Amino acid sequence: MLAVCIPVYNQNVERLVKELCAQAKLLHGKVSILLIDDASSEEFQAQYSNLRAFAKVIQLDVNIGRSKIRNAFLEYTSAEYLLFLDCDAQIVRSDFLSMYLEFIKVNRPKVLFGASIYQKESPPMNYRLRWKYGSMIESKSFQFRISAPQLGFKTNNFLVDRNILKSYPFNELITGYGHEDTLFGFELEQNGISICHIDNPVLNAHLDSNSQFLNKTDEALNNLFHIWELSEKNGSLLERLNILKVYFKHERNLILSITLRCLMRPLRFLLERGVSSLTLFNLYKLAYLFAFNPAQRRQ
Repeated sequence: MLAVCIPVYNQNVERLVKELCAQAKLLHGKVSILLIDDASSEEFQAQYSNLRAFAKVIQLDVNIGRSKIRNAFLEYTSAEYLLFLDCDAQIVRSDFLSMYLEFIKVNRPKVLFGASIYQKESPPMNYRLRWKYGSMIESKSFQFRISAPQLGFKTNNFLVDRNILKSYPFNELITGYGHEDTLFGFELEQNGISICHIDNPVLNAHLDSNSQFLNKTDEALNNLFHIWELSEKNGSLLERLNILKVYFKHERNLILSITLRCLMRPLRFLLERGVSSLTLFNLYKLAYLFAFNPAQRRQ
């Protein structure tokens, strides 16, 4: 009935899989666990010799990326519902799987979002930017999510009817990091597919360092232009892409452009060193967009 689908890339998932397996055993065969490894390095692939007793494992020889790998799960399970979890997730509820099964039984959702939370304790300075952004911006309360069900959708903990995923797959033209979930959620909305919500979060247990997070941010900003083009420059989507909206509003402002280009390196230096100001982070993102050569945007 329900397949837990975990795309894995260079991450140890033993704790996650064993916790899910312990819960699944109490549910009388209603839940299966499926891993697809996206060509991880050998040190991470070694873990599967232990995990095959708990889950079905598919190992890819070539990395296919965040969108294509999620679509690929349909090939390896016939389950009616697919529950996608990021490989760095940590289960925080002992009834995590049973809550999803009960919701399915009562509501028969097309798409259901469980969301994620972050640790309450402040991490070391060189990990604080990712933690602060995740805690204050990405991690929305259940009350907020049910008041604005189409906003803030992420793919780190969501359930989808297999027929919906077959009809509206992740756009495989998005190959880099970031915003494949933004476009997926937007296309669901455009096709009248509502997103339900459940108060059943996972913990984002792995924090990127400040430098790692900024590198991923750069790649995600590049993808902003890409999904904007893939949406055929849909104005409704732009309303959700706040930083891109601000950029387009001021892109012909030469003084602002020169100022932000000059500030980009100092801003990155401060953010990497642990000055975890979200205002500075937003300025850095805007500066990156101004510094990004429009001629290099993906077509």
